[in-house]
Amino acid sequence: MDHEEMKEQFLMVYDQHADAIFRFCQLKVSSRETAEDISQEVFTRYWQQLRLGKDIQNDRALLYSIARNLVIDWYRKKKEQSLDTLTLAGFEFGTDDHIATVHQAEVREVLGVLEDLDEPTREALTLRFVDGFQPKEIAELTGEAANTVSVRITRGLQKVRDHLHIHE
Repeated sequence: MDHEEMKEQFLMVYDQHADAIFRFCQLKVSSRETAEDISQEVFTRYWQQLRLGKDIQNDRALLYSIARNLVIDWYRKKKEQSLDTLTLAGFEFGTDDHIATVHQAEVREVLGVLEDLDEPTREALTLRFVDGFQPKEIAELTGEAANTVSVRITRGLQKVRDHLHIHE
């Protein structure tokens, strides 16, 4: 692949996945600035893979794997691990709109429940319902069996429902 083809490939992949990678990072690190830095590094490393001529089978999976590893590295470097889920979600509580206020409160409650889940369950639910990955794709990203991911998602959803007193 020549330089122009690599550039075209990179720009296409960037346009398709940049927003989702940023959201994934922001959800993980709770800081817009840190998420932007990590997202930039994800695409820098993706570009390096292209330049090295690596055979990339699944661009999306590679990007999420890089992002996930960078987030893990960031947490390793950072001693304290706190999540500011409201800032992460971008909600502003100064509105007079009753429906928006109720919605924000509901989202805050759900995010609070997610924060209480163990990291693998929280990650599986986030990848499934925020980023739209299928269990098989999540399994590829995390290195787990698809069945394990499916069970984790099912049990995680049940914990969220139980906490929120939602019974089907």
